[in-house]
Amino acid sequence: MKILLFTAIVCFMMNFQLLYSQVEDISTDRPDQSESPLLVPKGYFQMEAGFVSENDKPSPGVKHNVLSAPSLLFRYGLSKNVELRAGIELISNSVTVNTSVSQTGFGPFSAGTKIKLFTEKGSMPEASFLFSVSIPFKKNSAFQSEYIGSEFRLLMTNTLSKRFSLSYNLGGEWGAGSPGATGIYTLSLGAVVAKKLSAFAELYGFLPEKSSPDHRFDAGLTYLIMKNIQADVSAGAGISENSPDFFIGFGISLRIPK
Repeated sequence: MKILLFTAIVCFMMNFQLLYSQVEDISTDRPDQSESPLLVPKGYFQMEAGFVSENDKPSPGVKHNVLSAPSLLFRYGLSKNVELRAGIELISNSVTVNTSVSQTGFGPFSAGTKIKLFTEKGSMPEASFLFSVSIPFKKNSAFQSEYIGSEFRLLMTNTLSKRFSLSYNLGGEWGAGSPGATGIYTLSLGAVVAKKLSAFAELYGFLPEKSSPDHRFDAGLTYLIMKNIQADVSAGAGISENSPDFFIGFGISLRIPK
């Protein structure tokens, strides 16, 4: 019986390793703002959870903090070239003058898809198209938009060398809490620091049609704990006048095999 049990365990571990060796390491859309063109493999489910704190002093004696805790993104590989996505976040907004006034609530529910367009070849980047809608589900909430919003992005990545890659997004959104359309751009340089450790530095921004632009810079690290588990940490600062002074975040991502 001991021999049979030992044989069964060995066979199970060999099959387990074979299953995971056939799939690439987990690829996430966090913590940077540049969405990756890579999709979750077919039949796999992936959850990405993050926490971000933004701090700002818009005028003397005034402090403003926005805490997203948590922000959740769920991804499912529907096919080789199509991924389904859904997300939601819990937001706390605090303003301090003489006393602190705070509000907490959920932002709109988002649902969408990522579709693969091209595989990287020479100077042609790996490219995908992302489209999502944000759906308000609670009335009289400070964090819910009055209308259904939409967002699209063209996601691209070029491999520069064995260690470096360049990712960039171009897109826009409508009805997501601000009047008119808002343009979106990102530019992120990624680097492999060690076998399981990677880093990035990024410039990104939002260009509202009817208000001032919001340009920001951030940088961070990702660590591959296991083939299907990744942790991350990031921090950044605002560049334009209406951007937050600084922000910091961390998160964890998990991919569940089919």
